[in-house]
Amino acid sequence: MLYPFFSRLRLPKLSYASEHSFTLSGVEVRFSVPPMSTKWGTQEIFRENFNLYDKNDYVRKDKDKTPFISCYITDWDVKGVPFFQETKGTVPLYVSASHWKGEGNLFRPCDMEAALTEFDEREYGDDKKCDKSVTTFLNWTPVIINGQQWLHYKVEQEAGSVTHLFLWIIAISDQHYLTFSFPTRAYNFQPEVLEAMKDFSAQIMQSVKITFPDWVLRLKAEAQEKWPDEQYSPTKEPLRWVREDPPPMRFDEASYNARHGITDGSTGLETEDLDSEVDEQFK
Repeated sequence: MLYPFFSRLRLPKLSYASEHSFTLSGVEVRFSVPPMSTKWGTQEIFRENFNLYDKNDYVRKDKDKTPFISCYITDWDVKGVPFFQETKGTVPLYVSASHWKGEGNLFRPCDMEAALTEFDEREYGDDKKCDKSVTTFLNWTPVIINGQQWLHYKVEQEAGSVTHLFLWIIAISDQHYLTFSFPTRAYNFQPEVLEAMKDFSAQIMQSVKITFPDWVLRLKAEAQEKWPDEQYSPTKEPLRWVREDPPPMRFDEASYNARHGITDGSTGLETEDLDSEVDEQFK
């Protein structure tokens, strides 16, 4: 049985996890996850080998400012008491490799942090047509997982409901980084549900193992020699973009009168006609 039976809050058992792997120009990535379990969709089969330097491997063929390769996607429902068939939320997983086209060397900590800041400013900033309030770099933590240095933080997006995005990111070349992204959503927000989602994501991350080929090890060694004392910031100030809800739509009587040549202040409409006009504006 994939889910525990006697529990108020149920996520897939990690004892059912199986190993998946792929390579990115020789960078080997291994991780273990339970089988996909959601009401919607089926598990997609992904390739096992990608070329970081082949634009055809990227979504939109490397046209974006920070293009990415979609390496693996899956999804799990978070369930409540089994007798009520209740779903409390979802925990998807997106694994991707991104090509950073900006300046700097991603094996240099300050350049990696600057790249992530610039990406989020471009993704969520005021010049972006984003209708959500967003806070990024929450709970920023440099963390070692199976001998490799990662960056971990959370992004909150709010537009009616709140989506919590748990991210683990690691540089895999001087121009590329790998992301494990868990964009969790709780249908009826409860702190214990979010905490269970976070713990589930963190446990999956403990299975991630990365093996670098010689060409990457040389780049890492060169960066270490050039910037020997640089470390990732132990903490980072969150970035926030607060957006107000748009005002409700209203029937514009003045606009209607102008379109229909009415100048005496009367709409000239019966009640049912006015209702029809309002409906038409909301289509």
